Amino acid sequence: MKVKSKRRTPKRIKESVTEVEYKKLMSAVRGDESLRENTKDNLLRAFTILYFTGLRLNELQEMNLSHIKELLNDGETKLFLPKTQSERKLFAGDAFQKQLKKLFTITADTDLQIKIIAKGSNESKKAGMHPLTFIAQVNAVMKSVLGAGYTSHSFRQGLISEMGAKGINAKIISKFIGHSDVKTTMGYIKPTDDDVKGAMIR
Repeated sequence: MKVKSKRRTPKRIKESVTEVEYKKLMSAVRGDESLRENTKDNLLRAFTILYFTGLRLNELQEMNLSHIKELLNDGETKLFLPKTQSERKLFAGDAFQKQLKKLFTITADTDLQIKIIAKGSNESKKAGMHPLTFIAQVNAVMKSVLGAGYTSHSFRQGLISEMGAKGINAKIISKFIGHSDVKTTMGYIKPTDDDVKGAMIR
């Protein structure tokens, strides 16, 4: 009796978003005349915050304008994550704050409860967009601009890998990214081809 061998489909390499890919995405969205203004704002905000924080998209959608105000004024904010019933602290250095100032206008009479990723209509701005709709939209744009190996999670992987390549202690990375177990963080560190080439001693 012949035993059929199971053919395994090769595991696709998951790519990381570095500064190069981030700038490519921002440029592509800014130059896309087919996108509605609100969609463009949502994508630019998402790509910037994902790049600097490594948040998951569903976590990003918990943010409202009060978090942005705190990041701009204090350089940090706390975000409650319903999935894990925990808080994550976000930090904003000079480069991040500079980008946030380009993307958000907050005045004394701004409603700080408005979600940063929102539908165009005023009545739905506090509710935000449906998470699955926005995830699909972000991933579709990333795939069209960067290729099939990229998803919103590529930002998270890219940030963790970059921190790992710079020799930052895994426990610090784990706390920054919001992992409860440092082993999870270690699984994310994917050296780039340049990292590997740079480490070659022969």
